[in-house]
Amino acid sequence: MPREVMAPPHTACRLAVIGVGPLAGWRHCQAIKGLRGHGAELACICRRRADNMERLGEHGVPLYTDAYQMMCEEPLEGVVIATPTHTHLPIARACIAGAQARQAALGGPQQGLRAILVETPLCEDLHTALELVEIAEDAGVAVLVGRQRRHSPFATRARELVANGKFGRFQGFTTEFALLKPDAYFKTDDPRLAWRGHEERGGPLLTNLVHDIDLMRYITGQEVVSVFAATSRVGRGGKVEGTGVVTAAMDHGAIGTLFFSDVVPSPWSYEFTTLEDKGYLAVPGDGPNDCYHFMGAQRSLGFPSLRSSRYGAEVTTPGCGAHLVLEREGVVCADPIEVQMAHFLRICGGDERPRCSGRDALQSLAVIAAALRSAETRTPQHPGDLVKQAAADLLWGAVPGWGEGE
Repeated sequence: MPREVMAPPHTACRLAVIGVGPLAGWRHCQAIKGLRGHGAELACICRRRADNMERLGEHGVPLYTDAYQMMCEEPLEGVVIATPTHTHLPIARACIAGAQARQAALGGPQQGLRAILVETPLCEDLHTALELVEIAEDAGVAVLVGRQRRHSPFATRARELVANGKFGRFQGFTTEFALLKPDAYFKTDDPRLAWRGHEERGGPLLTNLVHDIDLMRYITGQEVVSVFAATSRVGRGGKVEGTGVVTAAMDHGAIGTLFFSDVVPSPWSYEFTTLEDKGYLAVPGDGPNDCYHFMGAQRSLGFPSLRSSRYGAEVTTPGCGAHLVLEREGVVCADPIEVQMAHFLRICGGDERPRCSGRDALQSLAVIAAALRSAETRTPQHPGDLVKQAAADLLWGAVPGWGEGE
């Protein structure tokens, strides 16, 4: 123990954020502070490097550079891990080990770490993701994966509409993720951001399309059983894919296509069409634009406009020769990160189960793994088989890379 451990009484749910960058961690800190009236407390912050701590000091909480030390010294119910994807497993392991060391130093069971919120996509591959999930399960720590789109009012309403019997049997979907990432996003001398150009860590399949895959699973309630993918690097010419398409077969017979590109000037992405992230500017024009389309036997739905098309009751012979009726749903907008953080607070209090658990997130990650393998082999791949293989590898210690250099 770096310091004498004490167990001061507290009633607020004490939360920490590890990794406070502009894309995620800072917004998590703000969301926690916004929930003070609901029992949340931003207890401390951790970031790997001690430089540039001045802005973090604005939060007025202890600052750490070591997650294990923080967990040993601070009584925490929940931790947000908002660091680069490839660091999630070692940080989660350090948090759980530190919390357990604190419990042991206090001489017995105390209210300790109850949940961790791990930013999407959970981990960089299935093996590390499975290991993280199993470590947390063994310790009795709940895992909420940061799929904040599941907490969007647009997604909530779309899920209700697609599940409604009036939608008819679900037939399929299309999604688009198309925007232009600046060259500086990949070409940087900062070693902390080098992962963005890494072949297995930085491409849009893992960092962006995983959000679209997950939301398709959530909205439709169906699982992906087979994928076929094609990718291209001609747009940027680096080590990571820039453009591609994934065809997904679902377990209830529906088919979907997911197009993605981060090398094109386009307004057709979740970020630009919902404008929930204020870092994206509104697109000129009348709008609204849609990035997803859902097709049922009785009607179709655009997202996020929530405009649906159907044939009216007066149409005796539905078909392309008859007029469609256009309807539009409305929602009360809310910041998904704030809604997600309120959910995380309730998980820490034992009042709710994770909307996207570690096991759930594994299924979306498996689709991405299958798409990557399909693009490489030019053959269809089955995500479920990859999950089973990863579990078997972990069981028998056959994880790729284990033992190398020992």
